[in-house]
Amino acid sequence: MNIDRVKSVNIWPYVGYYILTTIVVTIAFAVLFALVPSPPEGLAKASGYAINIAATMFTYSKFIRNNVRLFNRNEYWKIVSFSTLAACLIAAVQILITFGSRGGGQENYGSIPPVAWIGILLFASILVFVLNIAGYSNRFGNTMLKAELARRTRIDAETFR
Repeated sequence: MNIDRVKSVNIWPYVGYYILTTIVVTIAFAVLFALVPSPPEGLAKASGYAINIAATMFTYSKFIRNNVRLFNRNEYWKIVSFSTLAACLIAAVQILITFGSRGGGQENYGSIPPVAWIGILLFASILVFVLNIAGYSNRFGNTMLKAELARRTRIDAETFR
């Protein structure tokens, strides 16, 4: 069966899963960093990648469990685009919270010109977009789909014993 001929499903619930997972994992990392007196610098830098990958994989696994198939081309580009937009909006809220908690953040960030901020945000958006493209790819999806089909086969076999 050609995956592009399958009727499209509503992507918005899966964007919601992405947002919810991103927020939960971000809070978990914040608690971890609050509990660990001096976390390694590399851990703080890598946490953004881990958050994005966790949200992408959870969202993709929910889609596969609910639909038992991979994204078609239209769904794929919608989920990649909307997940990237959601991640950027969440990052913007995090930046605003950080500035608000530090009294405007003038001590560290006041000297950065607005053009540099735009460049930083553009680079971060492109990075998240590429991570989402990779995370929602058929390479990971095929592995999750095989695992889901094996799980369903095992459950069906146990039911009829």
